[in-house]
Amino acid sequence: MNHEGESVRYWTLITLLLLTGCPTEEDPPVEPDPIKVSQQEGCENLNPLYCAFPYPSDRYMVEDPSTTTGYGAAIEAGAMPESIDPEEFDLSPYNRLDGMSPATQIMTLFEKPPMVTGDHIAGAYTIERYLDDDHPTVILDLDSGERVAHWVELDARAQYAGETVIYLRLASRLEEDRSYAVAMRGLVDDGGDLLEPSLAFATIRDGLHTDAPDIEDRWDTYQAMFDTLEANGIPRADLQTAWRFHTASGDAIRGDILHARADALERLGDSGIGCTVTSVDEAYGDDGITLRRVRGTYTVPSYMDSPEPPARYQRGDDGLPVFVEDVEVPFTAIVPTSLTEGTAHAGPLITFGHGLMLNGEAVVSSEPLRRNAYEMAGTIVATDWAGMSSNDTTTVAGALTDPGTFVYVTERLQQGMINQIALTRTFMGICRDIPELQHDDVELVDPQESYYIGGSQGGIYGGTLLALSPDIERGVLLVNGANYPFMIERSIDFESYFPLFELAFPERLDQALMLPMAQHLWDGSDPSSYLPFLQEGLPGIGPKQVMAITVTNDAQVPNLSSDMAMRMAGAPVVQGSVSEPWGFEVRVAPYTGSGYVEIDMGDPDCPEGNLAPPVDMGGHGAIARDPMALLMIEAFLYDGEVIMPCDGECDPD
Repeated sequence: MNHEGESVRYWTLITLLLLTGCPTEEDPPVEPDPIKVSQQEGCENLNPLYCAFPYPSDRYMVEDPSTTTGYGAAIEAGAMPESIDPEEFDLSPYNRLDGMSPATQIMTLFEKPPMVTGDHIAGAYTIERYLDDDHPTVILDLDSGERVAHWVELDARAQYAGETVIYLRLASRLEEDRSYAVAMRGLVDDGGDLLEPSLAFATIRDGLHTDAPDIEDRWDTYQAMFDTLEANGIPRADLQTAWRFHTASGDAIRGDILHARADALERLGDSGIGCTVTSVDEAYGDDGITLRRVRGTYTVPSYMDSPEPPARYQRGDDGLPVFVEDVEVPFTAIVPTSLTEGTAHAGPLITFGHGLMLNGEAVVSSEPLRRNAYEMAGTIVATDWAGMSSNDTTTVAGALTDPGTFVYVTERLQQGMINQIALTRTFMGICRDIPELQHDDVELVDPQESYYIGGSQGGIYGGTLLALSPDIERGVLLVNGANYPFMIERSIDFESYFPLFELAFPERLDQALMLPMAQHLWDGSDPSSYLPFLQEGLPGIGPKQVMAITVTNDAQVPNLSSDMAMRMAGAPVVQGSVSEPWGFEVRVAPYTGSGYVEIDMGDPDCPEGNLAPPVDMGGHGAIARDPMALLMIEAFLYDGEVIMPCDGECDPD
């Protein structure tokens, strides 16, 4: 749409209104005709440049007194990209929340890309500028009046200058069940000219009315929003765009998994249901560090409509997951020879979380993991991470071309959490007594010591598992992060998957929209929904301690997502870490508690913005073998102590 034409019509109308003069006592006030604006059914008509922008918006929310927030998400078929057939695409999973995701991506579009570089605007490494009185972008908590920490960036993947999304990236996440306003003012194009507001937005900003029903339905709430912004130092007249939305509640985000977890724990009891050994490899690896590798299955309550992928929750009349059947889930356990050197003795159980689209057996059978088991004198056990394991590859690939099936990924990920909880409980209980986990009639698993280590995907989802597990109090998250839709575009891991995504959504704006839309489904298992509760614990689940170790310029899990994750967790940065990002307390080791450390493994710089590195130089995978990292891991898990073994900063020099 031609915004210059819109502006001419708008100001011509204002001039004519002024020329008519004020009404006399005999003449009743004359309401001006509503201003005609560009509009399309199903769209957020504040912005004519792209149907669903700005996003997220209260345009896609309805009042619903049955929910915790009083709202329900109501994304309409007309807002979805054209490549999706609305008659076949089931929107109900995307509308399952009672508001917008607290981990959402905030974005909009102008006719020209704004200039977002310079000392006047917050960048990824200058987040503190968001508090400047004249900062061009503001995310305002409408209840408290507090500004939300964020940085600003343009879409580095934009195909055309006129379709360049402006992102407001959250430094952490928003509060649950809270109303927010987003405001932009003083943004200029590359020629230094102020960006023009849309006709629809300028109309309601100036207290006039449009002919767009979706805008008029929100007219009163937007006038109240403008007043609140003005009261907090953001003048109405300066606004180039502004909008509001409400975030979902914890009940809606975590309700499914907490319901399934409670039922599963009752069925598992104190010791688990069952454990069956299918094979034993004595002296596995022939290198003297592994006593035996034990493979088999353990019994898990399932809430899925199928024991194999693709699968999603079976739901009852109340909409919550229901128990379907007990299923046998594979496990692999590595018993190190260090538990039998001298006098046989028990050691801790270490549950391990594997990387992206891998499986438990292959990872824990590898020499580095077996050596870790030996050096830590503990039995390591793993299973496949249901939802994003090698068995789920076809389902994940299909979801990239048909987002209507993405629910089969995200709900199976929640079952994967139940599987992981059952794994630890069963091996601390009924499995501990099997002969394969004994030596000379001595049990090799200490029932009082259970820990978690996860790397990459296991480090990411380990944050969720720690928050949910009743049996693990301390865990190490290696090269972890949070908020998958944010991570994806910055990770080399997903570059091989992107052609499928681009096939379904060739237009960049459609791609940009579908990622935050996916967060509505991902929230149920994404660590962004759980890390904020580690320190105090979710209801009925005690507080947890976490140690995160990341790699500078990680090609697979971007450092910015690691920073996000640990801000959410409230963990301090350990003095001596290569990086001390904004928003963290810095603590001097040794101390007891949680911690966050970055180690430089020599990887080259990553691209700026939402682009993936062209090559992975290996730091991501090498961290599990780094001597400094291993010292920190052992001290933290066994003694609960955060140490700093690096001489100065943790870098290779």
